[in-house]
Amino acid sequence: MEQVRKQRRMRSLERYQFIIDYLKNHKIVDVSFLSSELEVSEVTVRKDLEKLERDNFLVRSHGGAILNENLFLEPSFLEKEDRFTDEKSGIASEAAKLIHDGMVIALSTGTTVSRLTRSIKDRNSLTVVTNAINVVTDLMGIDSIQVFLTGGSVRPNTFALIGETAEKSLDGIYTDYVFFGINGFSMDEGLTTPSMEEARVVRKLIENAKHVVVLADHSKFGKVAFYRIVPIDQIHTVITDRKTPTEELEKLREKGIQVIIA
Repeated sequence: MEQVRKQRRMRSLERYQFIIDYLKNHKIVDVSFLSSELEVSEVTVRKDLEKLERDNFLVRSHGGAILNENLFLEPSFLEKEDRFTDEKSGIASEAAKLIHDGMVIALSTGTTVSRLTRSIKDRNSLTVVTNAINVVTDLMGIDSIQVFLTGGSVRPNTFALIGETAEKSLDGIYTDYVFFGINGFSMDEGLTTPSMEEARVVRKLIENAKHVVVLADHSKFGKVAFYRIVPIDQIHTVITDRKTPTEELEKLREKGIQVIIA
């Protein structure tokens, strides 16, 4: 019986993914088309659309659904670089205080992480694991810092290396800390990003780290992007700025998560 329930759930997850992928390419879809393509009844399709609408992936319309494009919006690295600069610099400064000589740390992509990278150039015997080309560029030529760069395909928007090669290159690589940024921070939906491929690499960095640190300015709270990196309970420390709502910070503290205000 349990196996049957599991198979049904897997089928529903596969349907959700098909619907989302189709909407990403076509923006709109109708119930009859999905019923035919997925080989299920229109009643089942409507239930699927209701579920995806509750999760903010789409907006139902008469006879079908429209993509919620806000989930997939992702400004480029250069566009984000000029946003909330004071907050990001403060967050990076606080994060740098956690990094000491001799550590092995992981740095993912993001403009706040980029500021952090520039703040730790004076460390000695530091090992940095990263999938971010900009991180490597910032640390090149520093003899006291050893850099391990994953392989993979480049995402031009974020300078991130992604894909199976990036993920596999992290097998057996363990770190003291991982520092990463996100696009959405929700108590219910977790930490999210518009890119499924990038999320998978960041998740691997998180799995292999003893201590997980999220760098998130106030604009990220209460937002949900397309793909979950990890749920809230898999992080240890959140570094944010003074504009983040107090009630959100209290919820984190109640879960035993350390909160540092820059």
